[in-house]
Amino acid sequence: MNKLRVLIVLSVALFLVAGLSLAEENGTNSQNRTPIKNARENIKEKRQEIRTNVKEKRQEVKANVKETREEIKTRTKEATQAFKEELKQKREELKTKVETKREELKTRVETKREELKQRLEKIKDEKKKQAVERIDRQMDELNDRMLKHYINVLDKISDVLVRISERADKAEARGVDVSAVRTAIDAANAAITSAKSAIELQSGKVYTIQINTEAALKTDVGRARQALHNDLAAVRATVKAAHDAARNAATTLAKLPRPTITPEVTVSPTVSPTASPTQTP
Repeated sequence: MNKLRVLIVLSVALFLVAGLSLAEENGTNSQNRTPIKNARENIKEKRQEIRTNVKEKRQEVKANVKETREEIKTRTKEATQAFKEELKQKREELKTKVETKREELKTRVETKREELKQRLEKIKDEKKKQAVERIDRQMDELNDRMLKHYINVLDKISDVLVRISERADKAEARGVDVSAVRTAIDAANAAITSAKSAIELQSGKVYTIQINTEAALKTDVGRARQALHNDLAAVRATVKAAHDAARNAATTLAKLPRPTITPEVTVSPTVSPTASPTQTP
């Protein structure tokens, strides 16, 4: 009986000791897990903070880029509009000057034709007289017709330059370097100005057929026609130079990097400047 009591007491004591040890172990593990948990929470918070900062920076950079592009777009749009207005003004000025010269020439042309009639009095053949007078009128008409043609060609070249400038504006707004295109446009614009000056000068010219003898009549007429041909060829060369300069600007534009496929710029005007000034009836 005493042995049984001793065994019961020992079992109870052993249970109490084991329970106390387990409690101490659980307390120790709980204390160890708390710093680890806190460290993980801190790392998580840091990551979230970094992500937030990065997102804010991206949004800030994106906003700055958008603002810069809008500024470039506005500035280039204003510059192109000014360029269009300048070309329009020059176009109207040329037409006004040429028209003024035509009016001034009317009196000179009438005087020239009267003087030609007087010089032709030494020619006996009436058919030859009529032929010379007809050729004289045809030369005046040819000069006027060719100058109108060249003016129309320059107008078309100017329109091409405007479209090139507008495309360059869009490319610049995307951050593309378009300085080479701007330089080419300026060169083409200068070439157009030179061609217009040549047209204005040519519009004030008249061609007089000098009459020496009936035998030399063909030579005299040919000399006047050749002078007109040479002068118109010189004007044509300036128009062609403007045409080539505009083509170079379009080619330079085509070499710019493009993010998407866009319609190509018309390289040359629909009316060619190569019409021959030798067209005479």
